[in-house]
Amino acid sequence: MNELASNIANWRKGKGFITSWDNMPEKLMLVVTELSEAMEAYRDCDICQFNEEIADTFIRLLDICGSLYMDIECEISRKMTINAGRPFRHGRNC
Repeated sequence: MNELASNIANWRKGKGFITSWDNMPEKLMLVVTELSEAMEAYRDCDICQFNEEIADTFIRLLDICGSLYMDIECEISRKMTINAGRPFRHGRNC
């Protein structure tokens, strides 16, 4: 996953776009936009478009990880360890 993130960040750089801490709000909103597009595809029962938008979401997220040199594999593992210690439904009934 880290290698894919690096490859995506390098591809994006080659296309002339910038991802950095300074434009992170914009980059995070682009992730939200991709998820909104996935929701529209879901509403239209368009599975092919839905799949494409989910892929776009991951591409944008992995670009952020690669651009910030984040070890996303380590971060996911660390967070899953935290999540494993949480109670069923995080202690909620609803």
